[in-house]
Amino acid sequence: MTEIMDRIEGRAAGDDPVHAALKKVVERRNKSYLWVPGDTPPFKPALMPLIYGDGRALFSFGTINQRPRYWVIRGDSRWECGIDVGGVDIAEISDELLTDLEDQFGSGRCCYSGSSLFWPKRDRSCDCEECSDSLIAKWPMVDGCGGCHWSRMDWPKEFATVPNPVGHGNLLAIN
Repeated sequence: MTEIMDRIEGRAAGDDPVHAALKKVVERRNKSYLWVPGDTPPFKPALMPLIYGDGRALFSFGTINQRPRYWVIRGDSRWECGIDVGGVDIAEISDELLTDLEDQFGSGRCCYSGSSLFWPKRDRSCDCEECSDSLIAKWPMVDGCGGCHWSRMDWPKEFATVPNPVGHGNLLAIN
């Protein structure tokens, strides 16, 4: 059980040089779109400042309400992603990942009514202090209401990688 917990509990990236280099590559303006080009303004994916397990696998992780925006998560090389074989299925730990994202970037939902803080103040269904403030949530804050989506990602070409032996994608090479 301890080994599984080590793979799903994040640790701060701190001064990790690979994480710092990954942040520079990942957090660039992205022109992803949901349905048609031009329906979403460009955004910068956000790199989760926690590393899970050995941190050799990359995953995109997003919420349904914030599509196509997503966070990049460094996960354990043994994590599964649907069709992979053998490790912890990311679907089973998605709630923990959402909680960690909220802890790192903030929640874009009112803790009383559940109203989205991304909406203009006039459209919120709550009069609590949080909703009546002029606070408008901004990316990369998390609006986790309605579910999430994820997929395995390849490491950018700037990094030394090896094929993933248990599934799709590549893994960070071990020095």
